Amino acid sequence: MAVHTWTVDELCSAVGDALRAIFPDELWIRGEISGLRRSPAGHLYFDLIEPGASGRGADTRISVVAFRGQLRGIEAVLRKVGNLALEDGIEVRIRGRVDYYPPQGRVQFMMNAIDPRYTLGQLAADKDEVLRLLAAEGLVEANGRRALALVPLRVGLVTSDDSAAYNDFVDELHSSPYPFEIVLADARVQGTDAEASLVAAITTLHRRSLDVIAVVRGGGARTDLVAFDREAVARAVAASPVPVFVGIGHEIDRSVVDEVCHSSLKTPTACAAALIDRVRIFDDRLAQLSTSIATHAGHRMARAEERLERDARQLARATNSTLRLHASQLDTAARRTDAGARRAVQAATLRLGTARSTLVRTRTDVERASRHLDTASARLETASARSLDQADRRLAAAAQLASALHPDRILARGFSVTRDEAGALVRSVPAVGTGLVTQTADASIESTVSTARANDPPTSPEDQ
Repeated sequence: MAVHTWTVDELCSAVGDALRAIFPDELWIRGEISGLRRSPAGHLYFDLIEPGASGRGADTRISVVAFRGQLRGIEAVLRKVGNLALEDGIEVRIRGRVDYYPPQGRVQFMMNAIDPRYTLGQLAADKDEVLRLLAAEGLVEANGRRALALVPLRVGLVTSDDSAAYNDFVDELHSSPYPFEIVLADARVQGTDAEASLVAAITTLHRRSLDVIAVVRGGGARTDLVAFDREAVARAVAASPVPVFVGIGHEIDRSVVDEVCHSSLKTPTACAAALIDRVRIFDDRLAQLSTSIATHAGHRMARAEERLERDARQLARATNSTLRLHASQLDTAARRTDAGARRAVQAATLRLGTARSTLVRTRTDVERASRHLDTASARLETASARSLDQADRRLAAAAQLASALHPDRILARGFSVTRDEAGALVRSVPAVGTGLVTQTADASIESTVSTARANDPPTSPEDQ
């Protein structure tokens, strides 16, 4: 029996007919959006996967297409019901039909309607679950208990660099009269990688020396802001060592991050304005205190001046009385001093006369002693000359004797001196083998003792 061989067209037609036979009517399907993209022609393409399957490896998925005509109606419904938008990571319930697309050889789901309330319900359920977990751990109020600096000028900013939210926030701070210092941590605020990007940015700022952290982004669809409902982002905000201000453009609903932060504002501009108001309150209070201190100091100074004038008048009166008393006492003392001075001068005059007589007598005694001293000096000079002459003669005789006894004179007469190796004079019988040095008038002779004996004692003339 011959085996039928199918052509490609025949097989594709058969597959399409089979699918239409199995799924003759439209049906509803739910899942999580992944790989969302829009074609230049305005059609929307994405894959629908099982919720939470992202990152599991090989996911179960089906390709979905929403053509431009149906897409306009779908997006209008989303905006009207809940200000939603189709985004990666969003769970949806959609209606359409299963079809086979021969040019690409794939099965796809042709979407023509959506149930926005399903998506809103899932978002609300996910949000409630995250809040329940955080509340159980005491994290919902953790950042709200952080003390805000009186002058929060060092601001960490988490947002997309050079975005409208960034410019609104920064322009508001820079238009104030205060010297804010802004440290930017650039982050994605929308899309599948927004969660990880926000967590990384916030935790990076944890390590900086800051007064406050501001997390801002512009307004958008409810689904655009889903990253701010994620548990990891909320935990990063709750764990911040400084207060976190949030301004993410919510008009009606509040995100999980709004619930766990220190202060939640509606817009990035409002967030910046709140920080400016905080500094302005301190500045105004400082101005009030300065004025109060100045007023108080003025009152104290006026009272001090009054007391000083009063004390000055009292001091002047007391001083005048004291001066009059002292002037009277001084007059009395002056009269007493004048009389005493006259008596002292008279007594001194008598003592001076007596001293003059004594000085005359002393001068005569000095002249007599001077003549005796001249005589004694002449005698001493004569005696000294005789003594010096005698000493010179004795010194010359001693020099002649010393010259005659000098060792060189003795050696010149034929004598010699013998020393051992250590330089000591040999006075007794040296040991055999001892090295000797003999010095004469003209030479030094080295020798070694081979034999040695003691001399016989000299005989006296009586023994002969």
